[in-house]
Amino acid sequence: MILNWLHQFPDVVDLAVTFVILAAAAAAAPFVGARLLGSHKHESWDEAAYDGFKAVMATTSIVLAFSLVQANADLQVVEAKVAKEGAALLTVDRALQRMGRADAAALRNDLDDFARKQATIEWPLLAKDQRSPEVDDAFTKVSHGARAIDPDGKRQETMYAELLKSIDDLSDARESILAEETLELPPLFWITTLSLLTIALALAGLTRASQPRVVSLAATSGAVALLLAFVAVVDQPFSGQTSVSPQGILTAADLNKHRL
Repeated sequence: MILNWLHQFPDVVDLAVTFVILAAAAAAAPFVGARLLGSHKHESWDEAAYDGFKAVMATTSIVLAFSLVQANADLQVVEAKVAKEGAALLTVDRALQRMGRADAAALRNDLDDFARKQATIEWPLLAKDQRSPEVDDAFTKVSHGARAIDPDGKRQETMYAELLKSIDDLSDARESILAEETLELPPLFWITTLSLLTIALALAGLTRASQPRVVSLAATSGAVALLLAFVAVVDQPFSGQTSVSPQGILTAADLNKHRL
């Protein structure tokens, strides 16, 4: 999809390219229309076509504005889930430390290995709607190791129950993030937006090819293009420069590493 291609470049490049393409297309439209329709018929459509152009662009701007709010909200939701997993990592490590056992101490290293593999190996795969079997194995090692612990006494039994619950919470947090790997605006949104822009450019082709009109068409289209590019760069929370970072997970792993 074209979004995957756009996400290979810095956001500022996406904004600039989209602006130039749409503004240039709108500026050229009146000249193309004059050549195809003839100047007499072309000028008779000028005012009506320009009013229609403004109405379609206004509608497009409203659609893009609501979509931008939705895409940004989706981004924040995923960021909150990453923070939640980071908190779960801290809780599991703390529970393992409190048990004061050699097997629990060894599991702390396995937990650190899981967190760092998730951030470095699995995270890039999320943009491709994939999960990492290697990270699955790393988590399984932590989960099975925790369940293999045989607590001594009631105090450790209480801590052991808390440990198992915190591991379940960690698993749920990770799966919650993985469930968002396909999160994006529906294809129908992009079809609708491109259709509206096509209609707008067709109406621009019916306007008079005068300098004030061309400047107005280009400026209006450029403004809409910036909004369109902004929506594109924040859509798909795991792709592109503006995407969700695993830093919350890495920060938690670093804090666990330095916990005495």
